[in-house]
Amino acid sequence: MKETDTTENMASNIRDVMTILRSMPSDMISLAMVETQLFGSTALTMLKLCVVIGLLLVAGWLFTSTAAVIILDGLNNVSLLGAVVTVALCNLFLAALLIWRLRHIARDLTFRESRSSVFTLLAHARSLVGGDAEEQTR
Repeated sequence: MKETDTTENMASNIRDVMTILRSMPSDMISLAMVETQLFGSTALTMLKLCVVIGLLLVAGWLFTSTAAVIILDGLNNVSLLGAVVTVALCNLFLAALLIWRLRHIARDLTFRESRSSVFTLLAHARSLVGGDAEEQTR
């Protein structure tokens, strides 16, 4: 009696394990779908926040520029046109500095050493191919 109980218990355990193994792929797929949905909603929320932050930065920049014009206009020896031109030139100068910095950062992204080693390999390969072509024509 004990042997049959043990055998039935083992068979029941094997059936349970097989059921779990059969349901595992569908569980993994549903988990991947939930994770993908969460990633999509999080990425969309981050994009929305970036747009709002950009708009706030532009508005802050415009208000700061307007305040600078008003302050410069309030001085007795600066006209309204002079204040607007001064603020515009300061904005252009800051934009030029940012463009210069961006170009400097972008130049560092080109991996000069890697490019030079690739160009050296290409030149070496061309010299080998060119040397073989000259030997074949002789």
